[in-house]
Amino acid sequence: MTTLNDFYSELLTREGVPYQQLISCWDVALITRVEQAFRTAVQNSGINNQPFHFKSGSSNQSWGNQVEDHFVAIISQHLKNFMIGECVGKGYPDRCLRETDAGSACPLEIKATSQWNPQDTNRRVLTSSSAKLRANFAPPVQHLLATVQYSVANHTSNITAIRLDFLEPTTLVNIRLEASVTHQILAQGTHTSVTI
Repeated sequence: MTTLNDFYSELLTREGVPYQQLISCWDVALITRVEQAFRTAVQNSGINNQPFHFKSGSSNQSWGNQVEDHFVAIISQHLKNFMIGECVGKGYPDRCLRETDAGSACPLEIKATSQWNPQDTNRRVLTSSSAKLRANFAPPVQHLLATVQYSVANHTSNITAIRLDFLEPTTLVNIRLEASVTHQILAQGTHTSVTI
């Protein structure tokens, strides 16, 4: 494991981008404002008491995405002084949280789970290339992870809790380097290929 700050440093080097600080510490006053805004939005929306029906024929794998979209749609109507927006471009993070009065924004990654388990080792991807982060935010930025917890009964979901993790430069992360190809890369490759 390494820290989120060290990951970004290595990522920039691998991407051939000059070093810049991509994550900053959270100000305690900002944490309080974000927490209060979400706490009030959850209370005022009654989202914890609103059954949500999954789309007909949807798989267990798609449930999390449906819960995330439902959460954003409901909470966005009740957030005061903050708004949830989309991040343009491929990869993570998918969303941003903008403080309307201050005009500042931070990456907001939302994950959904049917069970919070402190021993769970399943991966939750936070970020991918730095290009999307640098294109959507003025570094350094604070990073926020929201985990929406939900229960399921008879193809119906109910949100039970929202956990906010205010990620710091020292937050521990796992790094999983991946190599990928596209059809274009394969077509341009110098390796042997055969189509049968």
